Amino acid sequence: MRTFISLVFLVLIGSAGNAFAYPSEWTNYDPGDLDAVRDATITDTQNRLEERDGQVECIACHGELNDTYDGVIDTFEIVDQTMSAALSCMDWEIRGACIWMTCAAFVCWVDTSIKVKNFVPDLVVQSYDRAAGEPWTESQDINQISMAENDSSWVTTMIGWVTNHNVDKVEGGRSNEATRYDHVNLDFKLVDSYGNPALVAYNTLAQGLFGMVCAGRTFPFYPYFISNLDSIAWRWHLPEFFYPISWSVGMDRLGSGHNSYGGVFPRSGFLTQADGLKSGVLTAFRAMHFVTRPNEPHLYFTIGQPSEDGYWPPGPLNQNDKDTGVFQMLYPQDESSCQKFPYGATPSTSKRSDDDSYVWNFWRAYKCCQRRGSSLIWHSG
Repeated sequence: MRTFISLVFLVLIGSAGNAFAYPSEWTNYDPGDLDAVRDATITDTQNRLEERDGQVECIACHGELNDTYDGVIDTFEIVDQTMSAALSCMDWEIRGACIWMTCAAFVCWVDTSIKVKNFVPDLVVQSYDRAAGEPWTESQDINQISMAENDSSWVTTMIGWVTNHNVDKVEGGRSNEATRYDHVNLDFKLVDSYGNPALVAYNTLAQGLFGMVCAGRTFPFYPYFISNLDSIAWRWHLPEFFYPISWSVGMDRLGSGHNSYGGVFPRSGFLTQADGLKSGVLTAFRAMHFVTRPNEPHLYFTIGQPSEDGYWPPGPLNQNDKDTGVFQMLYPQDESSCQKFPYGATPSTSKRSDDDSYVWNFWRAYKCCQRRGSSLIWHSG
């Protein structure tokens, strides 16, 4: 099954994996000028999308593409809220030191640099009920581009097949009394994750501080996971439906016994949950669980990275390890701090959305030290 998924992934995504790279011009942007950051990021993304084959819509003119739903948060607001929370969420600290060695001819010398740790806003994650109802305005157009380029007829055929075979809740949302199979608390969420557009400003800030802040390496606006392109796994639980852990009651649940949001497996959009906010939290966590891991049976791009000299990315998302991932709610509440999932047993009403759409920043902790030589020979912390 994993081989099959991988083949489908290659056919669908094609050359998307190398379509993005950091432009050198970003270092010339003023991180405090949020209008310039937003415009420059969208322009650069548009230019890179146009380098691909086929027709690409304009992601900066959303209203011309989809007049039915404008979303609830836009790129400017995401950048603004991310940077406003940066001092709190980055949780910067000095961890140790690095010793570097450089050799030329028969002479070697060493130098040192400070090792630091801080969180980086890698991704924007959204959980919502219906296709074409993405809460992040510009993401609707990114999704249109992705699904059109990767043959949207494949997606619609898959969803149509499910509908014809009486599999409920393909559109998303909550089932009701007296509906098909009477799954009163059956819920389904679509989840997408994209590189955070605020990384333009964040990485410019990091580069200007001479190795005292670790920069991120995800690509702004890049679609790392679109659940509608992952229909086999996200809608049908395949092959995770057959994992023993998916059938083990009480195993690998998000939360504790008195505050359980549900099982992490199977990592799909379906769950049994009476609370819409908890549905959004759990499905967002499920998506980040495999996006931070390589070679999982889903259609996605991993953000997991190997360590290298002077740069140590975090491990895969683990609810018991804060460094692997914390979340900052962007909608419906504009939070200025980050926390691990899950929330408490009774989350506040300010976190609850009237339309069951939720948007978060996903921050992860990186350790780094400025390169001061050709080889890292020792480090602490």
